[in-house]
Amino acid sequence: MTTILLLIVLPVLFLSTVASAAYFLVVLPSRWRLPYEQSLALLDSDDRDALEQADRLLGQAVNAGPRGRALSRIRFGQAYVRAMLGTYEPARYGAAATVLDELVAAEGHTEHTAYLELWVQARLENHDRVTDLYAEQRPLLDARPQSRRIAAAAHLQLAVGHWRRRETEGALHHFDRVRELGELTEHIPPEVNDLQLVKGVQAVFDGRTDEARDAFADARKRRAERELPTIQAELGLLVCDWADGDPGQLGEWLGRLAEQVEQEEQAELGELGELGELGEHSPPDEGGASKESRHTADLLRTGIALLRLIALLREWLLRPALSGAPSAADFEGLQRRVDALREADPELGDSALVDGLVRYYFALNQPERERALAVLDSGTELAKGIMLPEVLDLMERERALGGEGDAISRYLALVAEFLDDPERSEEDRAQYRRLKAKFTRFKDPGDLEDGAVPHQRAAQDDHRRRSKALRRRIELIVYPRVRDLPDDAPAKLALRELLAELDHASGVYAEGAEVLYGAEQKLITSTGEILLPEEDDDQDRA
Repeated sequence: MTTILLLIVLPVLFLSTVASAAYFLVVLPSRWRLPYEQSLALLDSDDRDALEQADRLLGQAVNAGPRGRALSRIRFGQAYVRAMLGTYEPARYGAAATVLDELVAAEGHTEHTAYLELWVQARLENHDRVTDLYAEQRPLLDARPQSRRIAAAAHLQLAVGHWRRRETEGALHHFDRVRELGELTEHIPPEVNDLQLVKGVQAVFDGRTDEARDAFADARKRRAERELPTIQAELGLLVCDWADGDPGQLGEWLGRLAEQVEQEEQAELGELGELGELGEHSPPDEGGASKESRHTADLLRTGIALLRLIALLREWLLRPALSGAPSAADFEGLQRRVDALREADPELGDSALVDGLVRYYFALNQPERERALAVLDSGTELAKGIMLPEVLDLMERERALGGEGDAISRYLALVAEFLDDPERSEEDRAQYRRLKAKFTRFKDPGDLEDGAVPHQRAAQDDHRRRSKALRRRIELIVYPRVRDLPDDAPAKLALRELLAELDHASGVYAEGAEVLYGAEQKLITSTGEILLPEEDDDQDRA
């Protein structure tokens, strides 16, 4: 009985096992394998209908219940197809990204899933995700050279975004990553190397000196690493130290920078000349890049020359009080720096401004002062000439004062007015005639505006106003002669006493006109002695 049961049960169990194995190993796999294999035949097509059919077949394959690696392959195929369909319907990129997220969450990244996700995220313009994914999965992605180009494009997009928002640090970071990847570097703008400089300049104008110094230091480091000139960064660091730095050291620093500018320009011209001889580059006079570089060099040369000139003035200001005027050697050094600035930019009036004002301030006599004014006047005729209202006003006032020749002309006009005054005594008229004869041979009053000549008796208030006008006219007449004299000079003391006497006489005019006339006569005579000292007259009589 037992044997009979075994003979019956064992075949049944065997058949059941075979049937089960056949079901799970043949029947079930055939449900997903068939659509999967059919979809693979459609994946190489660019036709949208074929790709849609492949997506449906892959959906059927997933619904058939595959397991393990089979499910992973089907899901990857599904993500790939939807990514391809994104070309026709961008929303499919998102569907592909969702499938990839599920696949990666279950099994992690592989070489294929990492690259497909990188490509899909790039199409979705998730540039931050692309750069992060490349950094995380670089060992898997470096096997595909195209992945570096995708990552470089994402970094380039992020850099441009930061640049437009004026976020210098972010822009430089992503541009550096593009250079490291070695892809799309031709799309990096040349101005990128100046971003740190721009940041530093803005910080200087905003008064953030420490931040500006850091920016210029970073710019110098970056340019040095790329073997580019560091002159502009050095100049920025110098500006940061300008307020508290030693003027002498700053001047030496600027001198070295000026030499570097000349060396860089000569080196560039030499290189362009060699390339022109080989026919690989246009001549230096025709190359746009060379023109731009020369323009930059000219601006640097001008700025450095101007700062060197100002640094010299700051050196003079730091000298001890009462140490004396600059020496001849000092003026020679000033002239060299003025000439350097004028050579750097002949149309810039700053060289004439500094040179003229310094020489005007330290002028020892009227000829030196007139030469200084001539320098200032030449600076007003330039394209970028002197426009400071204070300087223009100074020049206008000096023109109004005139020189000693104008002073004599004004004096003769004043003497003529008193000769024509009917209220003057015969003795006073004789004195005025002698003064007129003495000065006429030196200067003819010509067409000078003499003002109103009194021919009628004036009221008491008119005499007071006339006395004030006379005082002002005398001051203007003698100013060119006495301006350079010390305050205790005899001529200045005598003039000051006579003016005081005139004021007093005008105040007591009611007591008698002779007091006022006498004070006026003494003042006129003293003015003549200042303009033409007595010893000159003695020599003439002899």
